[in-house]
Amino acid sequence: MKRRDFHLLSLSASLPVFAPSLAFARKPVRTQAIDAIAAIKALRITTGPLARGYLIAPDGRLNWYFTNLGLIPIVQYLNAADLDTFIRPYMDLYLSRVQSDYTIQDVNFNDASLQNITLVPSDSDNSYAATLASLAARYLRASNNWAWWDANKAKLKAMVDANIAALQKTNGLCRVFQLSRISPVADYGYMMNNAEDYRALRDFAAILALRGESTLSNYYNNIASTIAQSMVIYLWDSGRSGFKTSDQDAHADSTSFYPGTTCQVFPQAFGVSELSTYFTAAYQFLNRYSPQWPSEIYDPYPWAILGYVAAKRGDTNRARTQMAATEKKYANQRALVTINELGFYQRTQSILNGFGDI
Repeated sequence: MKRRDFHLLSLSASLPVFAPSLAFARKPVRTQAIDAIAAIKALRITTGPLARGYLIAPDGRLNWYFTNLGLIPIVQYLNAADLDTFIRPYMDLYLSRVQSDYTIQDVNFNDASLQNITLVPSDSDNSYAATLASLAARYLRASNNWAWWDANKAKLKAMVDANIAALQKTNGLCRVFQLSRISPVADYGYMMNNAEDYRALRDFAAILALRGESTLSNYYNNIASTIAQSMVIYLWDSGRSGFKTSDQDAHADSTSFYPGTTCQVFPQAFGVSELSTYFTAAYQFLNRYSPQWPSEIYDPYPWAILGYVAAKRGDTNRARTQMAATEKKYANQRALVTINELGFYQRTQSILNGFGDI
């Protein structure tokens, strides 16, 4: 859930680290729970050239990456009719907007009609493609719509190849942008992105295996394995017991909430199993240097991915504290609880309600 400094949504700067709070010893006061699935459905665009897409929040823009993260967690809760309303048409729209190099641009709406639009560059190439591939894999498992897979497999594969496989550097990590994209960070191998790349490759490989394409499945699984190995070698800081933000950093960053401490949970959030021995230390790094994250004081946005990982780890008090903070923000500052935040809130809620991880 990246919000880089050059991204239009990034409102946060490096904020001071506060002393640990004892509030987590008390049961958090919950407000009205969010119906995240209904809230996500309500963001669907029904008119204009981007119909079938989603606003990131009411009166917001269309950010494909955030939308993917919001839709992935709700797939398993949708019936066949809803899958054909809220998921498949969105993916069809996404694929129709992919450019000749298999990248995609975000969309700003210039007025309330949603007719007058401005295209803006995405804040990564790899994470957009990765999360769309993971969404497609989840949709296919839920729907068994293999006719859709057959019709779109070639384009999905080309997208994964161009934005993940071809972006793998000599150190095994994936750069953030294709070579043609000019950016000060174009060659960076980010922790957050590479965790998402890993997950997409595993998901895509699993679908290929289901369809009997073992050679291709092995190919993508091997790339995922290399990424995981490289994350250990180039992104783990054993001296500070935390993950580096990118392969351009000398040490894990304990001074910033985003990206320094937030990036710590991404390997666990995206199931990089080869890094499981580092999950606890990385989570402790987050809690040591950003101890009040459950109260959402460091950033205008909730960062619900943190509560999701807390719930996965059985740290229910921190997870519930953050859910309460997100619910309050949803009631009072609706625009800040964006579609991706709703998705991770839903995942947290699913675990805490006993339905397990999704």
